[in-house]
Amino acid sequence: MVNRFLQSVLLLGLLVLTLSAQDSTSSTNQSRYFRFDLETQTKGAATTDPALVIPTGNDYAFRIESEMSVDLPGVRDSFLMKIDAAINRIIAETTEGHVAGRELLVDKGLKIDLLEIAAPSDIYLEEHTPILSGRPSDITNYHLIAIVDLKPLQAEIEQRWREVFLGERLVQYIMIASVVLILLFLLRGNQVMRSRETVRTVQIVVNAVILLATLAALSVIATMLHWV
Repeated sequence: MVNRFLQSVLLLGLLVLTLSAQDSTSSTNQSRYFRFDLETQTKGAATTDPALVIPTGNDYAFRIESEMSVDLPGVRDSFLMKIDAAINRIIAETTEGHVAGRELLVDKGLKIDLLEIAAPSDIYLEEHTPILSGRPSDITNYHLIAIVDLKPLQAEIEQRWREVFLGERLVQYIMIASVVLILLFLLRGNQVMRSRETVRTVQIVVNAVILLATLAALSVIATMLHWV
C-alpha cells in the first residue's frame, strides 16, 4: 500500500515538473508583438497577438508580411518590396498587362511613395526567439505584418489610366485623320496641276511641300499631346 502511494506521488511530481517545463519553454518560445514606425524604424508599445482581419468588400486591402530576418532594415526593405509587388499587381490588372503601364501612369502624374502608402496602416513587429536544445537562442528573428489598404491608390490608378488611354486614342484618331487629309490634298493638288498642265518639277515641289508641312504639323501635335 505504501509503495503504491509513493509511486503515485512520484508520478504526480514528474507530471508537475514536465508541465512546468513545457509552460516555461512555450512562454520563452512565444512571439512578441510591438507597434512599429516604418519611417523611423523604431518599435513602440508591446501588444498582444494582433487580429489582422482583411475588411470585407474591399478587394484591394492586402495582408502584407515581410520575410523573416535578423535585422530591422532588412525586414523593412522586404516589407516595402511586398507593398510594391501588390501595387504592380493592381497596375497590371488595371492596364491589362501593358508592358509600360507603370511608366505611363507615372508620366501622367501618379506618385508612388511606399512609406506614404503604408503610413495609415497599423504595422506590427513580431519578435521571435527560437528554442535550440531546450534553451533560447541568442538570435532574434523579426517579422513585419500589416493590413495595407490600396483602394485609394487603385482608384487613382484607374483615373490616370483613363487619361493615358484617352491620350493614346486621341493620337490614333489624329494620325488616321492626318493620313486621310494628306492623301486628299495630294490627289486634289495633282488633279488641279494636271488640269492646268503644270510643269512636272513644280508638281513634285508642291507635293513635297504638302508632305513636309503636314509632317511638321503632326510632330507639333504629337509633342503637345505628350506633355498634356
